[in-house]
Amino acid sequence: MQKYQIRSMTEMDPAEEFKDFAYIVSHDLAGPVRSLVEFSRLLVEQAPVPETDDARTNLSMVLESGEKLQEILHGLLQFSRLNTVPRLDQKVDVEEIVARVHMNRQTDLDMIRGTLNAGNLPEVTGDPNRLYQLFYMLIDNAIKFRRRNQPLIIDIACEETEQAYWISITDNGIGIDPMFHDDVFRPLRKLHNDDVYDGAGMGLTLARKIVLMHGGQIGIGSSDDGTAISFSLPKA
Repeated sequence: MQKYQIRSMTEMDPAEEFKDFAYIVSHDLAGPVRSLVEFSRLLVEQAPVPETDDARTNLSMVLESGEKLQEILHGLLQFSRLNTVPRLDQKVDVEEIVARVHMNRQTDLDMIRGTLNAGNLPEVTGDPNRLYQLFYMLIDNAIKFRRRNQPLIIDIACEETEQAYWISITDNGIGIDPMFHDDVFRPLRKLHNDDVYDGAGMGLTLARKIVLMHGGQIGIGSSDDGTAISFSLPKA
């Protein structure tokens, strides 16, 4: 009997194990990676001009790789914090949240001739900081994965059901192949090379986690006309 008791205490759910691993990696590696990036940047900015183009390219690649690793660690740290920081539970005005995100991204939208349209949005029960993070990441994804040959259009709408509100964020971007609709919610999963679309591959992972923490569901639809992310949030 004691053997099984010890085993049950030492085994860990894979999901919980990943959470702990994400925190350890992102927290303990943050300092060394930050130093790597800072010293690499100093080399690029202050060192004598290298004699060959190859040397200049290599220095820039070291800095770029360090910055990329820093971005990945930041995403993992955000994920781990979702599990360690207590969630607030209060009435939240989604319309106000979206307006704040819109204001903070207006300059970026202007630069790409983008438009964000939001209909009447409800009050829900949840954590205002995490819901801001949710909408920010989904709107950021729409901006990031836009078509370069046409103005971006983002539409945010809401439908009411008996127990929840279903909110959809649609865009006219590049879309996502249906065969990858499950994969894109996995940590660090990327469908494009960094030289095409940058990012750490954590945005939809974090979005899914936030929705689930609020007792909601999330899904994705895509076509040649763009992508639609739909999720539910509890009524206030």
